[in-house]
Amino acid sequence: MNRDFDSNRVVEFIRKINFVRFAATENEQRAADIIKSELDAIGLETALHHFPMATSHASQAAFKFLEPYQKSVNITHRVLSGETPAEGISAGFKYIESGGERFCEDIENKVVMLTNRIDREIYARLSRHKAASVLMPTNLNQELYTLGFDIDFVKKFGNLPICFIGYEDALEMVKNKISKVHLLLRDSVDLNATGTNVIAGIEGSQEPDTEFLFVAHYDSVLSTGIYDNAAGTATVIELARYFQRNRPKRTVRFILFSGEELGLRGSKAYVADLKQKEDALKRIRLVFNFDLGGTILGRNCVRITGPEEMFHFIDAWNKIEDWDFLVENDIYSSDNMPFGLEGIPSINILRTSLGIGHALNDSIEHIAPAAFEIFGAFAIKLTSQIINAPVLPFKRCVGKNMATKIKEYFDSRSPEEPEITDE
Repeated sequence: MNRDFDSNRVVEFIRKINFVRFAATENEQRAADIIKSELDAIGLETALHHFPMATSHASQAAFKFLEPYQKSVNITHRVLSGETPAEGISAGFKYIESGGERFCEDIENKVVMLTNRIDREIYARLSRHKAASVLMPTNLNQELYTLGFDIDFVKKFGNLPICFIGYEDALEMVKNKISKVHLLLRDSVDLNATGTNVIAGIEGSQEPDTEFLFVAHYDSVLSTGIYDNAAGTATVIELARYFQRNRPKRTVRFILFSGEELGLRGSKAYVADLKQKEDALKRIRLVFNFDLGGTILGRNCVRITGPEEMFHFIDAWNKIEDWDFLVENDIYSSDNMPFGLEGIPSINILRTSLGIGHALNDSIEHIAPAAFEIFGAFAIKLTSQIINAPVLPFKRCVGKNMATKIKEYFDSRSPEEPEITDE
């Protein structure tokens, strides 16, 4: 047993938040209170950071083939994307493949299905052609997704109810030329809800104005979200215990964000607030982000969203120490990204799984303390060595190439057209 990182205690805490934690709902607040109590018990002074966001308090989805034959099939609703009237709709069906313009000539008031990610261009096109709703097939042998949607697209282009359907059912629809369907979607949307971030910190003993952040998101999709991301939340809390016992040379802050699954809402709000305070962002040198972990079957990974020198340093250290982590240099779609947009690099420490996450299969039977042993030891040694280094080994930058990737990431997820600049 690692005395610095108690894996059994990590799993014990995960069990405390083993319930659906959809952002800005009563369950989210329940989880925030549990997290705050845990940090208070460690002896840290904690605060709650509230921010406005949209949420859904309940969702209902039902789907049925009507012509040329009748059959009920399971679907899941991507909440916040829209709903049908209370009685549902009976409408024509059309498979539109990629969602390109050539497939959208005759989709008004029809339920359409496409096998492509819905980005700004496709969402706007389907809205312009007045599609009634969208079905998205899962991969073969994959569970139905349980996701929420980024409300910004709805505000910009209007409601476009989105659902997920299993691969076999989707295949049947196309092969058997299903022409008419019935769809019922209900969504208890609250556009004026409040999300909650939980924040604690330890002032550095020698350089208190230099800060390092330990972050994770504690909200889930419409599942218990154990792998994604109760595991990361519990890891950050255990690291808070370590640094409370071993006061760092530089200041550390522990932030458990909400709203990550609905478009990085909590981290965006936190960064936006820091931008209003003089030099608050400038004090942050590096973000350690913990998103995904704890699975019995999986592999430990580090993804550096920062300059190449940081990647090469950690890649070499990983090999010298024989940690056997997969080390990559790339963006990572999580709460580190709003910081990256401000030029703050991040080290994302995670564990891959075999098809778990963003579905009902993200449940507690897939994790165990053993999966946190090496993971936790790695996290403590890497973070403490950097934070307590006599001279900080990295510049506060993400690098030119990474900055371009970060901008492209946000441009692709925004309902607004990006500004075009010359190379």
